[in-house]
Amino acid sequence: MFTPEQVKPFITHADPLVSNAAIRFLAETYKYPQDISALVLEKLVAAPRKEDVYLHRAAAFPQTKITVQAMLHLLKAGLVTGNARTFLSRMLLGSDPDLLKPVLEQIESLDEDWHEEAAERVRVSGLADEWARKLFNEETAKSSGLDYGDIDYDKLDFLVGELIEREVLKPRETIDELQELYTKEPNSVRAVYLVQAAGRLKISYALPLFYDALKSDNDLLAEQAADALVRVGSDEVVEKLVQMYGEEKDGFLLLSMIDILSRILLPASEEALIALLEKEENFTRITKLADALCRIGSEQAPQVTKELIEVGYDKDYVDLRESLYVHCVMTGRVLPELDQWRREIAAEDEERAKKLRG
Repeated sequence: MFTPEQVKPFITHADPLVSNAAIRFLAETYKYPQDISALVLEKLVAAPRKEDVYLHRAAAFPQTKITVQAMLHLLKAGLVTGNARTFLSRMLLGSDPDLLKPVLEQIESLDEDWHEEAAERVRVSGLADEWARKLFNEETAKSSGLDYGDIDYDKLDFLVGELIEREVLKPRETIDELQELYTKEPNSVRAVYLVQAAGRLKISYALPLFYDALKSDNDLLAEQAADALVRVGSDEVVEKLVQMYGEEKDGFLLLSMIDILSRILLPASEEALIALLEKEENFTRITKLADALCRIGSEQAPQVTKELIEVGYDKDYVDLRESLYVHCVMTGRVLPELDQWRREIAAEDEERAKKLRG
């Protein structure tokens, strides 16, 4: 099974398939080595096509004074444009307010909207605890009833993180409020963000609520419940998900459970994925399980995945050649087909790009 330290160096790998897989792995497992952003920026500088780097996965990675200055330089010099510039700005604005405060003028020279957001984060960080809590209450109330496209997720994420860091949101009172609100208004924005808070606080006695919320028709709530289960990430979570998998009929939910298991870095997760694959008969879920074994770094992945590539799998769901290629590069395993697969993938990508260009 992969460890964060094993995957981290591959962020700067020359092949974007490999480097992006490394960024995704660390982002989805919530494993953030302290120098992770420096490596992402190193990759960004070296990349011939900046838009190919998975900056959208890196917004929550921790920053330092050096990485903040590096991002400002890249943005000022116009070395990053288009969507890559937007995603890089999210990394910058996601920095700790103490890092943003000294560079507010530099941010203002780049973009007034960015400056407004950065200045607000700095202002909030200076509020007394009771006022910060009041602001969170106001923002969740204000977002109630809004269309999802109109909700300021970045601000709510920041406020939750700020209150947790200050220990204003405490485990006992958080779960008490969440349980009461979940009974009355499970789809409310406040309930959704209290689920996020409970997950970030790793409140194990909130697990029954997370399992229930995972089944919600509300995509935002189900997504936060999945993330919360990954953050708690225990053998108990793995055991319960396996039990639910055996009882559940909803195909989308079953795929979500596989995804969660692939993001929990425990031996029990790998064992569960292998056991589920041995019993699974659904074409798409077999494909998903093989992909999950590749992503988690299982020693069983090459044999299983290579066989599926040869006999057939759900190619519309995921390209297992990519999954196994990345797995083999990261583990140092050599397969004679790897170079051929990589050439085929590149040719298919180029063909798709041509069609999009008309």
